[in-house]
Amino acid sequence: MLHLSREGCEWILKRILLVALLVLSAVAGFGHAYAMPLFTDTSKQAVFLSPLEDWMPTWNLEDYVSPLEQAGYHVDVLLGENVTVSFLKTGLANYDLIILRTDSFPHEGFSFFCSGEPVKSDSRKTFENEISSREVFVGICVGFSLIFLLHYYPPGALRHGLVYVLASHSTELATGFLSGGVAVFVGYDDDHSLYWGMMDAFSQRLIRNLSNGYSTKEAVLQLYQYLNLGHGATADWPTIHYYGDGTYKI
Repeated sequence: MLHLSREGCEWILKRILLVALLVLSAVAGFGHAYAMPLFTDTSKQAVFLSPLEDWMPTWNLEDYVSPLEQAGYHVDVLLGENVTVSFLKTGLANYDLIILRTDSFPHEGFSFFCSGEPVKSDSRKTFENEISSREVFVGICVGFSLIFLLHYYPPGALRHGLVYVLASHSTELATGFLSGGVAVFVGYDDDHSLYWGMMDAFSQRLIRNLSNGYSTKEAVLQLYQYLNLGHGATADWPTIHYYGDGTYKI
C-alpha cells in the first residue's frame, strides 16, 4: 500500500482546492457573459415616432422595428401624445437613426409637421413665443417647422446618422437635419396619405433594404425597382428623395 505523509496529504488537498476554484471561476465568468444585456450603452440607437397614431395607426409596426433590431439597433417607439414638442426640442439628439411618421399642413408659406402634443384651448398661449418666431403653429395639430429644427439643433447637435420623415413635403426639413449633423435625410416633396397602410408598406421596404446592408442610394434605387416591377413605371406613388451622403449605411 502507498502511505502518504501529513505534508503530502496537505499538498494534494491544496491542489484539489486550486483546481476547484479555477473551475468555479470559469463557470462564473461564462454565466456573467451570457447574462449581459442584448443592447449596451454603445449600441446603435434608433427611434420610431408616430405622433398621429390615434388618427392614423401604424400598419404592422413590427415591420419597422424588427429589421432595425436585427441590424443591431436598440429601437425606442414613441406614439401619439408621447411625441411632445418638449421631446422634439432635445430628444432627437440621442439617436443614430430617426423615423418620423407624421403629416404636415401649410401656413403662411411654411409647412408645419405634426407633433403629438394635444391641441387645447390654451395651446396658442402655451406656445406663444414659438408661434411668434414661426417655429410652431397650432392648427389641426401642434406642428413644428424647419425654423424649429434650426433653432434647437445647431451644427453638430445631431448624430451622424440617418433621418427618414414619412410626411407630405418632408424634404423641407432636410436642411435642418443636415445642418444639425446627420449624414443623410430621406423624405418626400409631394402629398400623400398615411391611410390604408400603403405608405407604411412602402417605408418598411425601404427600412428592410437599409437593414440588409444597402447604402441609402442603393436602398432608394431598390425601392424604385420594386415599385416599377410591381406597379409599372407610371404608378402614382409619391416621389422619395435622399439628401446628403448617399453612400451612408446604417
